[in-house]
Amino acid sequence: MCNHGRTGPGGSRIRQDGTSRGEQRRARVERGRYGEPETFSMLTVLQDHVVVIHMYGELDLIAAPALRARLAEAVGLRNPPRIVVDAEALTFCDSTGLSVLMGALPAVRSVGGDLALSNAHGRFARMLRITGLDSELPVHDSVASAAAFLTGPEA
Repeated sequence: MCNHGRTGPGGSRIRQDGTSRGEQRRARVERGRYGEPETFSMLTVLQDHVVVIHMYGELDLIAAPALRARLAEAVGLRNPPRIVVDAEALTFCDSTGLSVLMGALPAVRSVGGDLALSNAHGRFARMLRITGLDSELPVHDSVASAAAFLTGPEA
């Protein structure tokens, strides 16, 4: 089957696989380490008296504002706010991501709440230790243990 003369939006040529050259270029650019897409997403869950933010993917300069906004939202979901940030599915975190977590601590604590991390592993856990953030932000092996730490005996 010949696709000569077939064009897509903006006059771009359509290839035999149905994609334009621009689409193929964007797909190459959006690929990250090991050929997987570089993305960051979160899922926020209310568990009893705790807000749990599950992070997925790469927390970097691009993704940091989304986490900052989600943490600000989480402060208003429970009074006092008790927030667990789960890093089990986090594949990368740069200094911007650490900065967001550090910046959230005073905001959460100023309204009588607290923040804890769960499932920090690999380079992320190492960065927490090197920066000393693990002494300010409690790190737990599971979401359940982080939630129990935040709620104390009243849970």
